[in-house]
Amino acid sequence: MFWNLLKYEFKNVNKWYLGLYGIVLFLSISIGLWLRHFANGRNFFDRLQSSTNEAGSMTSTFFGFTMLIFSGLLVALAISTLFLIIRRFKNSVYEREGYLTLTLPVNEHQIILSKLLGAIIWTILSTIALFLSFFIIALIVGTAFHTQSEIETVVRLLGKHFWEMTGEALKSFGYYLVVLIPNILLIYLSISIGQLFNEYRTALAVVAYIVIQTILGFITLNLRTAIAFLTYFGIHFSLLIVANLSVSAFPSLNTLGSFGEIVVSLLLGLIYYAGTYYILKHKVNLQ
Repeated sequence: MFWNLLKYEFKNVNKWYLGLYGIVLFLSISIGLWLRHFANGRNFFDRLQSSTNEAGSMTSTFFGFTMLIFSGLLVALAISTLFLIIRRFKNSVYEREGYLTLTLPVNEHQIILSKLLGAIIWTILSTIALFLSFFIIALIVGTAFHTQSEIETVVRLLGKHFWEMTGEALKSFGYYLVVLIPNILLIYLSISIGQLFNEYRTALAVVAYIVIQTILGFITLNLRTAIAFLTYFGIHFSLLIVANLSVSAFPSLNTLGSFGEIVVSLLLGLIYYAGTYYILKHKVNLQ
């Protein structure tokens, strides 16, 4: 039943979200080809400047307008993803659609996790579309500045360090998820707190989000530092006494600071999840 819930999440997403991804990628290709045309055979900035000074400055104006639309779409992509996360959870759990959701043969964990997984997937897709759009522009323009032999050299270097780069990318992706999941769960908890009231639910959800962020942000700032230092000195003295290792064998404070960040993010995620679960199970106030 969990996978049916997840399937329902994607089924109820408006097709214009996918259309937005397509438009962003299409404009990336168009802008890349346009910039490559400007740079073809001449210094890019000189070519752009000369185009601006020529009588046909309408081309430059239209290009600037296209860039403005592209930038606006990137902002819209981020905002629409956030709106999607909020709307799907709020509408399908705590508003009219919630009557159907809460009568399904599923428990509260399945409801929360299906919403969470759907939100993670949509956020990842938006992030991929964002990075892919800039990569397409850089790739198209880059071929205008470099010879074929230079491009082949870059490709060989990428192939040589492929697994190393893949490992770093996976580590970054893991850290991205560790940061992303608690933030989504905080949104869910704030919405859940807001629905406890009969009026001004959305406004009170926003207030709850700000209050929680402020209080826990102050607490976790000191907690991250404490975890990093305690872990550092704990490992330091343990290795020194047990293995008689040199200082160079110890993890750096930067590494342990990242470890502290991960631990705190996981703890916050558990707190947000537990709060959302408790309200969904015991304090539902449907409109």
